[in-house]
Amino acid sequence: MKNKLVMVPSIKEPIQRSPGFAKKELATYKLDLMGLCGFGCSYCSSNAGNYLRINRGKFADLTEQQLGERLLPATSPELAFLWPDVLERLRAQLAQKPHTLGAGETLVVSQLTDAFSPPLLADGTTQAALSLVLAKTSFRIRVLTKNAIVGSPKWIDFFAAHPGRFVVGLSTGTLDSEWAYAVEVGTSSPQARIRALRALQDAGVPTFGMLCPVFPDTLLAEGNRSLDSLIEQIRPERCETVWAEPYNDRANWQAVRDGYPADAPGRRWLERVFGSGDRRAWSTYARDLYSRLRWAALRDGWLEKLRYLLYEDGIDEKDAPAFTGLDGVLLQSKPAEDGRSANRAIAAIQGVTP
Repeated sequence: MKNKLVMVPSIKEPIQRSPGFAKKELATYKLDLMGLCGFGCSYCSSNAGNYLRINRGKFADLTEQQLGERLLPATSPELAFLWPDVLERLRAQLAQKPHTLGAGETLVVSQLTDAFSPPLLADGTTQAALSLVLAKTSFRIRVLTKNAIVGSPKWIDFFAAHPGRFVVGLSTGTLDSEWAYAVEVGTSSPQARIRALRALQDAGVPTFGMLCPVFPDTLLAEGNRSLDSLIEQIRPERCETVWAEPYNDRANWQAVRDGYPADAPGRRWLERVFGSGDRRAWSTYARDLYSRLRWAALRDGWLEKLRYLLYEDGIDEKDAPAFTGLDGVLLQSKPAEDGRSANRAIAAIQGVTP
């Protein structure tokens, strides 16, 4: 996919706190290097996020001025918004900070966009930004990407040259390359991401697993496209941590649905759950995904690494007992005033062990 590039105003300070990722135990700070990713995943939450929503009209005007056509992120996966002065802003921000900034904390690169997007790699922005963070801060840097280039010798050497400073993960929620081609537009194939993750592991670069999101049809698939195969392929025993998450509607389920063939089970499931409002089916899927992940982790000895991201407000009381003990579960929905889950069925099991 060839990106259509639009220059938009940068945010003032590229490094910011990330309460959302802190809740997920991924990072306490984030660094994004562009306004809209160079990849076009249909399920990406960024397209419906505050930044693009608030600037929707302004960025549509800039797109029309620069490209001669009015394109929108949700319907044009080839679109990418660049911050032309992001490195200058990053230098200016870090110039005002002590070198101890980030000591004992993790900075994710990136949260809303992919720092290994082709436009950023082409002009050297990615490496320059990472080098600045290495030189000017004490953060541990969590690289989160869908670009298998991080498993190339060049990038492996770069990460390995800074022991203790990097942990690298490739978001991979399926091994179905046909599905990925239609829904994760422009990204490296799932197989390429797996090869990159394994190359990093074999080179001694710290890695983490990122099964986010795992769609329902992956639970139903057999053979090398199944959930069991996906878990095996990322080699959890060689990951520091393994995050996993069911798909949550982010006002984009129709775009995801359209990435499936007309008769595909995944398409029918999306229409039933989000089109017809069958939330019970979502609850069962979230339960089954967790149960299978927990069983595999318990069987193979990596349960302490599991981080299952659950927006538990959608869990039915009949499915709640499957989460008893909350082993590896990080609750993501807004809590009640007492700090416990607002879902009474989940609140009833909090603190209870099997």
